[in-house]
Amino acid sequence: MVQKHLKESTFIPDKTFPINVFYTNGIHLHWHDHMEWVMIKEGKAVVQIDDVFVHLKKGEIALFHPKQLHAAHVLEADTRLIAIVFNEAIIRNSGLDNTENLYFFPYFNEQIKMPNFLRKEDAHTKEIRKSISNLIDEFERKETGYELMVKSELYRTFSMIFRNYAYIEDVPASRIQKKYKLTTLLNYLRENFYESISVEEAAKMVNLSPNHFCKVFKKVTGKTLIEYLNILRVYEAEKMLAETDWSIMEIAEKVGYESVTYFGRVFKQVKGMPPSAKRKMFRQEEFKIGK
Repeated sequence: MVQKHLKESTFIPDKTFPINVFYTNGIHLHWHDHMEWVMIKEGKAVVQIDDVFVHLKKGEIALFHPKQLHAAHVLEADTRLIAIVFNEAIIRNSGLDNTENLYFFPYFNEQIKMPNFLRKEDAHTKEIRKSISNLIDEFERKETGYELMVKSELYRTFSMIFRNYAYIEDVPASRIQKKYKLTTLLNYLRENFYESISVEEAAKMVNLSPNHFCKVFKKVTGKTLIEYLNILRVYEAEKMLAETDWSIMEIAEKVGYESVTYFGRVFKQVKGMPPSAKRKMFRQEEFKIGK
């Protein structure tokens, strides 16, 4: 049985206008390269971002930044969530004006501190919620010029967040169910997936004993350390199989495996097929497109 993976290839119908809006009654634990905003339409939910768990109610908003591990679990039967997923390409302008350098470049490089949660009682949440609602309405009706209206509401929301929340701490400690200091480690693993790391080394990075670390890491990610690392490696390997002509042995080495046999076994466990079959599938898809 193929595992439920942590990295998700989020569905965005139009790659030339990379944004999607959908309704859901829960979000499984995962992460992706896009941004995602989730508004509680009805009911209550507990939202996880990396190692932080927070209760949100109707009218409150969670802002998931790129590569953040996140999930939302409903607490009431009638809970309904609205999610907006979008790629950074829709708001970036390739440095053609100073907004790129002043705001978005520092944001994507984590130089600007941005909030993850907007509470209903916060002074500016009402206006932000209104702007997000306008965006959703335009996206759903798709009348002439809706793309421009969607982008304008994205920029309006970002401007209000930059103006009123940037540089402010995410959430008061009293509102957090339980916090473990894993964010630095998770970021390290995503950037250095090809490096070996032991449980002892990982535990030391977050100031936990190895035994306690194993319990905490499994609680936060749903995976053991080696399972999490294997998933990161396999997804990078999958991209290499699709985009390069490197041999499977070369790819195995580049993502951190000394044994190509072990790499093949892990790849099949995660993706449900060996790397050679996956590459063949990619080549067949390319051939169909090229015909």
